[in-house]
Amino acid sequence: MQQSTPIMLSITEQTLQTDKLIALRSYLFMTVITIVAFILLQVFDLNQSLFFTINEASKALLPDALAAHLTELGNGSIVGILALVLTLKYPVIAKRFLFITLMAGIMIAGFKQFFADPRPAGVLAQTDFHIIGDVLKRYSFPSGHTTTACAMAGFIMLTFTSLSLRISVLILAVLAGLSRISVGAHWPEDVLAGAALGFIIAYVGCLLSLKPFSLKGSYAAAAFLALAALIGSLTAPADFPEIPSIAWVRLLCASLATAMLVYYLVRIYSLRTKQSAV
Repeated sequence: MQQSTPIMLSITEQTLQTDKLIALRSYLFMTVITIVAFILLQVFDLNQSLFFTINEASKALLPDALAAHLTELGNGSIVGILALVLTLKYPVIAKRFLFITLMAGIMIAGFKQFFADPRPAGVLAQTDFHIIGDVLKRYSFPSGHTTTACAMAGFIMLTFTSLSLRISVLILAVLAGLSRISVGAHWPEDVLAGAALGFIIAYVGCLLSLKPFSLKGSYAAAAFLALAALIGSLTAPADFPEIPSIAWVRLLCASLATAMLVYYLVRIYSLRTKQSAV
């Protein structure tokens, strides 16, 4: 079984191994394809028709609860917890995770406020398509859930060598994006733009964090991210009140975030104590 070890892809070094370079080129190609798909969607005016096609197909094929749980894969707190689990074994990746998380949060909020595009429910009659969860009408572009899911998928794809892991997180990110159309919250153009933005954020975040923090700094970054995940889990709006299992998942995430926060605070204290004793 192939072991997934952090490779900390150094995009500027000339000593990249062939498999790492291929992985990087594949990642960039995938990002370009996403951008091209977005452009074609605009050129051929397929946004609304594709929305109806995906939304109706999802209604027929997916139970509402499954669609809601898939869309939660783009919830920042839940994705953050999943990524934080990796820092337990590889604390050096905390800086990369921190940079990508901060960039994603700022970019999503900025773009949504700048464009303030109407969501499907703000344009179409609610009886014309399938809606799961709260009825949202504003701040459609880009899809924040898709951006988050793809940024975290990109983070893992550019950090770990395991092909199966890279493919798995990419599939989950795609499902998270498609689910935003399934629940009636976003247009296809929002999802494609969010995916491209997420992949670019991950790439830039990796470039900006080639040199990791010290061990103490890595623990501090992970503790900050755990705190952010905890706050997000407890304060995020209940988007799917009709699906109780969503609330249980968020409660589980809050519990895990609390445990990780305590763990990293203890590690910081232990490290400081050892340094003081030297």
